[in-house]
Amino acid sequence: MLNIPNSISLVRLLLIPIFLWTSFTDQLAISCLIIFFASFTDWLDGFAARKLNQFTRIGQLLDPISDRLYIIALLLVVFYLDLASIFVIGFIILREFILAILMLYLKFRGLTGLPVHYLGKMGAFCLLIGLPGLIFAEAFPEQVSIWFTIGWSFLIWGLFLYAFSGIKYFVHARLVLSKYV
Repeated sequence: MLNIPNSISLVRLLLIPIFLWTSFTDQLAISCLIIFFASFTDWLDGFAARKLNQFTRIGQLLDPISDRLYIIALLLVVFYLDLASIFVIGFIILREFILAILMLYLKFRGLTGLPVHYLGKMGAFCLLIGLPGLIFAEAFPEQVSIWFTIGWSFLIWGLFLYAFSGIKYFVHARLVLSKYV
């Protein structure tokens, strides 16, 4: 169903290839505008869904998928621009991969997944500020110290929360599976 919140989420998804293209063609100021706009639409689609009472299953899927795709796109750009170590990037990718495998395993066992945990949401939120902060530092060298500080501060918190929430998801999955065995 293409209601207002889902349309906003779809626009956010369609901006990902444009963000990648502008980033890889050294148009970082435009990339930063896209990141800012996409972040605003991430808030706006949830606000619109609540305000208009337009909740759909597609909307519940689009938001986390969009967040994950933005994180992957941001990681590609951060890697391309050599703004963070491969260990930081690899950790985030590994966590996403492991949780994707866990969700597939749960689905194979007949479970639809796990409820989203606020620690995971906060971790994603921090990453969606920290990774763009590093790109902003590259795009606006006259403000590098400000953006670098913002970027790494949120990135470090995001990494911590991502690790901790990943552990919580595993504990929760184990608890859920023990009830079905």
